[in-house]
Amino acid sequence: MDRLIYTAMTGAKHILEQQANTSHNLANATTTGFRAQLDSFRAVPVIGQGLPTRAFVVDATVGSDFTPGPIQNTGRALDVAVQGKGWIAVQLEDGSEAYTRNGSFKISENGVLQTQAGINVLGDAGPIAIPPDVSLTVAKDGTVSAITTVGKPGTATPLGRIKLVNPPEESLVRGDDGLFRLKGGGEADA
Repeated sequence: MDRLIYTAMTGAKHILEQQANTSHNLANATTTGFRAQLDSFRAVPVIGQGLPTRAFVVDATVGSDFTPGPIQNTGRALDVAVQGKGWIAVQLEDGSEAYTRNGSFKISENGVLQTQAGINVLGDAGPIAIPPDVSLTVAKDGTVSAITTVGKPGTATPLGRIKLVNPPEESLVRGDDGLFRLKGGGEADA
C-alpha cells in the first residue's frame, strides 16, 4: 500500500543528505587538499495500478571534484603542495595505503614524517624516518633531505622521496576519513 507520506519522506531525506554534503563542502572550503563531494538526484516513477503520479527520489554521490585548488605559500619547511594532478601516499594504521593532497606535515615523537592527522607519509621505501636535531628541506621532486643543526652544519643528506601517485580519478573512492583509496584495494604505482 503506497502512502503519500513515504513519497514525501524520501524527498525530504535526500534533500537533508544534500544539505549535509553542501554544508560539509562549505565548512572545508579552506581545508588544505580538500575535495568537494558532488551530488545528483533523479526521480523514479512508481510503477503499478493507480500510481501514475507517484515518484520517489533517488540520490547518488556522483563523486568528488578533483580540480586542483590554488597553491598557498605558508613559509613552513614541512608544507608541500602537489602541482597539477597527483596524490601523496600515506600509510594507515592497518598498513594499507591511502592518498591525500594535504601536504601539511609534521614530525612524530618517534621521528616519522606524518600528516597533521598523525598518518605516516610514505616514501619510496616505506615511511620516512627523520633523525633528531636536523632541519628538513623538501625538493620539487619530493626528496626529503636533512641538514644537521648540532655542531657544524653539514651537507644535505637525502632521507627518502615522498611517494607521489597518479591513479585514474575514476578508480578512486573517498573514505569516511577524507582520504582516497583505490576502488579495488591495493596500491597505486609511483
